[in-house]
Amino acid sequence: MSSLSLQSLVLHTRQVQAAERTRLQAEDRLASGAQRLAADFQGRLACLKDVPLTDWRLQALREPCPSDLDPDALQRLWIDGQALQLAGWTPQPGGGALQLQLLDGGMVRRYWLGTAGVKELG
Repeated sequence: MSSLSLQSLVLHTRQVQAAERTRLQAEDRLASGAQRLAADFQGRLACLKDVPLTDWRLQALREPCPSDLDPDALQRLWIDGQALQLAGWTPQPGGGALQLQLLDGGMVRRYWLGTAGVKELG
């Protein structure tokens, strides 16, 4: 191989590795967001656990939700300085289906939050 071909190969390999690292970091942020919501549903968001995301605005104004609970603010999570969008929450018997999205409209992941913990659905 010529030195120019070798240099091109090295640069391409670095680009591929950087893209893979970025993808893995994004997946990790989304999984961390799912873990945080699972924990919050056991604590401060317990009043919303059995309510679909589409109804959070109304439910947040009712008892037993805390009076300072802002359902709009809850739809944005910050993980490692990066914002995630809560795109969906559908409670079901034994848990619920959660959908999180990178704020820039990029990667989306779905999770099952149940009694056995958090499981990625895709």
